[in-house]
Amino acid sequence: MALKYKEDPDFSAHNQRANDTAARELKDMLDIIQSAQLAKADASKEETDVYVIAKSKGYDVKALKRLVRELKRDADELRAETDALELYKQLIGMI
Repeated sequence: MALKYKEDPDFSAHNQRANDTAARELKDMLDIIQSAQLAKADASKEETDVYVIAKSKGYDVKALKRLVRELKRDADELRAETDALELYKQLIGMI
């Protein structure tokens, strides 16, 4: 059995198919990334718009943002942190 060298037409055809496949996959991934970035930008704009509306209605935007962060967290972890914070506030006379 003879070794295939780079000049071999089968070897060249195989490499070309592999390169074509990689190029298609790369283009597909880039399209998905760009689409996700556009969606993220749209979502960010929408979020900003909601905060502007909330502020115009008299809501405290800083408090809303904190509430959104807290809603994402584990309830037990948040409760433990809140309990510790309340204790510390009592110890230093804040409440």
